[in-house]
Amino acid sequence: MIFLRKIATLIGLVATIVMVPAPAANAADELADLSSVLGELRKGGLVIYFRHGSTDQTGPDDEAADLMKCETQRNLSAEGREQAAQIGKAFQALRIPVGPVTTSPFCRCKDTAKLAFGRFAVNNDLYFAIGADAGKTRQFTESLRRMLSTRPAKATNAVIVSHTANLREAAGIWPKPEGVAYVFRPLPGGKFEAVAMVLPEDWGKVARLKSSGKSR
Repeated sequence: MIFLRKIATLIGLVATIVMVPAPAANAADELADLSSVLGELRKGGLVIYFRHGSTDQTGPDDEAADLMKCETQRNLSAEGREQAAQIGKAFQALRIPVGPVTTSPFCRCKDTAKLAFGRFAVNNDLYFAIGADAGKTRQFTESLRRMLSTRPAKATNAVIVSHTANLREAAGIWPKPEGVAYVFRPLPGGKFEAVAMVLPEDWGKVARLKSSGKSR
């Protein structure tokens, strides 16, 4: 009898494990592309989460970073700076309205926002979540979930520029490569849904396609 109870318990544990839902990141490949959500972006009401642009991988380690000194941090590479500038030009060409631009306190995030949108406001809850203790990680996660579920002002989109781990903790999505963006639709009740993934080069590609289409 004891043996049978142990077997039943084991089966129950296996069933529980099998029933755990797959992470949201697994669904990232099924998200729409930029062209599919461009009309909605032009109307506003969405939240766009950018991972900072391409960085110089030979730079200092983040563990030694002084947030007041960019030279102590891993920063944007020349490619990343150009990438951010081109994204900003594409937003203008595509007539995508941008409201608040909120960034991590790291220079690579602030520089991405500055080069793309010309402005930013730092929110320390967007601090790089990797290496943070459990309490801080929970704080960062709850804060980002509020940002993703908050509908921006009428006819604008909110922009967030932060890191990989932050979005993984808040939405189950690991944003790769550097410069990638995920578009979220805020929902009632503090919820949100990911609706599109946009690679850094896609903004310019779609802008050029739209421009060439108009010129015909």
